[in-house]
Amino acid sequence: MNFWENVDQEREFKNLTRKELAYKAKFSLNSISTGIARNSIPSADVAVRIARVLETTVENLMSQKHEITHQQDFNSNVQESLYTKYRNFIEDFDKLSPENQKAVIQIVSQIAH
Repeated sequence: MNFWENVDQEREFKNLTRKELAYKAKFSLNSISTGIARNSIPSADVAVRIARVLETTVENLMSQKHEITHQQDFNSNVQESLYTKYRNFIEDFDKLSPENQKAVIQIVSQIAH
């Protein structure tokens, strides 16, 4: 992979658009398009700013064998997101008696299938 493919992979993992990345790294959105079209590497200061925004290293972005190794981070983020989304439900569910918890589980199971 080249620099910009690696940037796009990291950017997507961070759930950022190219426009957001450009804004946060303080460089032109056109610079991304130009870099991709020319398969060029940005100046060192821009590469460092991009890496900082993406919370990675320039070396990682330059790597020809770049692989996403964020599966644990991804799983953790998914779990945190689900907990945040359903926190009130979980707290209310925990207040139910064991019999009512079982009934809720049965109802949800029937609805889901």
